[in-house]
Amino acid sequence: MARINSHDPERLEILSRRAFLFGSATTAAFAGIVGRLYQLQIADHDKYVKLAMDNQFNTRILTPLRGEILDRFGNVLASNRKNFRVLLMPDQTRDVEGALDKLAHVIELSPEKRDRLLRQIKRGGRFTPVEVQANLSWDEFAKLNYELPELPGAMPDVGETRDYPLGSAAAFVIGYVGAVTEEDLKSQETEADRVLLRQPGFKVGRDGLERTYDKELRGESGKMDVKVNAYGRVIEEVADRATPPTQGQTLVLTIDADLQQVAMRELEGESGAAVVLDVHTGDVLVLASTPAFDPNDFNVGINPDLWRELNSDPRHPLLNKPLGGVYPPGSTFKTISSIAAQIAGVKTSFSVSCSGKMWYGNRYFHCWKRGGHGGGINMRNAIKHSCDTYFYTVAKDLEIDIIADVAKKLGLGQTFELGIPGQKRGVVPSREWKRAYFAGSPQNQPWFQGETLSVIIGQGYVTATPLQLAVMAARIATGKEVRPRIVRMRGALDLPPQPFGNLDIDQSYFDVVRAGMSGVVNEPGGTAFPYRPTGVEWAMGGKSGSSQVYQISAEDRARGLTKQEELPWERRDHALFVSFAPFDNPRYACAVIVEHGIGGSRMAGGKTSAIMKAVMEKDPATRPAFDPRSLAQVNPQRQEG
Repeated sequence: MARINSHDPERLEILSRRAFLFGSATTAAFAGIVGRLYQLQIADHDKYVKLAMDNQFNTRILTPLRGEILDRFGNVLASNRKNFRVLLMPDQTRDVEGALDKLAHVIELSPEKRDRLLRQIKRGGRFTPVEVQANLSWDEFAKLNYELPELPGAMPDVGETRDYPLGSAAAFVIGYVGAVTEEDLKSQETEADRVLLRQPGFKVGRDGLERTYDKELRGESGKMDVKVNAYGRVIEEVADRATPPTQGQTLVLTIDADLQQVAMRELEGESGAAVVLDVHTGDVLVLASTPAFDPNDFNVGINPDLWRELNSDPRHPLLNKPLGGVYPPGSTFKTISSIAAQIAGVKTSFSVSCSGKMWYGNRYFHCWKRGGHGGGINMRNAIKHSCDTYFYTVAKDLEIDIIADVAKKLGLGQTFELGIPGQKRGVVPSREWKRAYFAGSPQNQPWFQGETLSVIIGQGYVTATPLQLAVMAARIATGKEVRPRIVRMRGALDLPPQPFGNLDIDQSYFDVVRAGMSGVVNEPGGTAFPYRPTGVEWAMGGKSGSSQVYQISAEDRARGLTKQEELPWERRDHALFVSFAPFDNPRYACAVIVEHGIGGSRMAGGKTSAIMKAVMEKDPATRPAFDPRSLAQVNPQRQEG
């Protein structure tokens, strides 16, 4: 074996260089290890302590209670109630589909819902609980707890859900809540909002004020740290590291729950609407629509059969008739026509003789009263008796644009800021409107004066909503630009009514209209005299209307069909009535419509009298309003914003 010569200079140089390189590398490696240990244990100590704690603790979102909706006196219109439900914790079962199959033996779980739950779990991840079933009965909840050892991942829970104590009575004011959709998640501005909406069973506003004020009613989420094991399962809640949620803001409305229910009872069995306003403030005291749906059905998940029934009902229980129903106003429009006539120069003393019909153009225009009203029908009497012939006579020389201008000033053809979606404008016809509406169609013709004869009595093209008619009555009663409102307070924010200015109409023009409306109700011969409020010390002014839906033809008459009662329900005239009271010092205005009710005075007038009698007996404008700020002392979760 060859030996290394220790006296060989070349060999010694090679060995020395290798030893130096090895020693340098060892020193550098050791220095790197020391530096890394310094970084981990000293420089980045706080960072890794936090990461270690994050492995031990998770943050869970605490869902806030939804804000309440109250009437003007603090009566609950929308609140929260206990909700027995079952959640599935995907992280606590290896087989999610198998866990759902086992749950289906204990509670009802349709294939459609099962598929939806699987999609939710995929979207939210294994550590996000999902709500399998809510609103369980006590028996179902007890059975679930009994079977719990055989249900992996199942977690019984007592949560909160929306509750509407008045049911259908306030459905179109309040609206309802529903499950969160993908579109809801995409529309959120922040990730915190999206996280809140992903919580099990969380609901968002779907209609009415629930929808418009969803953000305010939703509240602010809280959070709590929970101790978890290596698998992410919760083993302990850390209460001292929790931030409590803040309940959503309270909405206090102008609605009077008692009067709302009175109106609903008066309209029961009919397809109709009623609106009552405080003419001094614009407060909407009543906004009733029949038939109506029960918002609690939507909250718990509406039955498909019930949904089909609601959609197929010819009385349209899903239509908010006070705001979204448009109808020919019929003879209630004659109040507008009387003011327009005065603006055009017609004297209130001008009178006609009514024979029951008037020839114009190439046909007869008939008065509602066969045989006519006789002679001496001036403007006041024309309103009192609702004489069509008088208004036909005036219409022969009356410009349609004057009528349209007055109609708009009195509230028709516009919407109002109420916070409730679905308002319709209706139609206020004019020359410009007709040109625009029929542009490019075979009916693209100029305005004909014969069309004014139809409009002046509230027929033809003109349509309005019950809310607009109530505003019209309020503006006639006061001569001011009354504007309705329905939200009085939002949280701690008071929303006071704004003062109303006088309408841009000579105030003296209202005098004859009010006098005629008094005659309608309070004088023999008035169309609503038999249906006036009785046993009261105050008087009401009003105007009836019957709007034609179907004109009985010559062929119908030849078959012997001559009366409205003989027509199918959907072809009968609508019955309308507008009013204000007390007559000598107006405080409340009302509009009522009964679809296909035939007689304006008989059907709608009688119901108006009953509603207005209840309003005057309670006289809500004289009672102190409710202040929701006192609720913060009652409910510890409530912190009004």
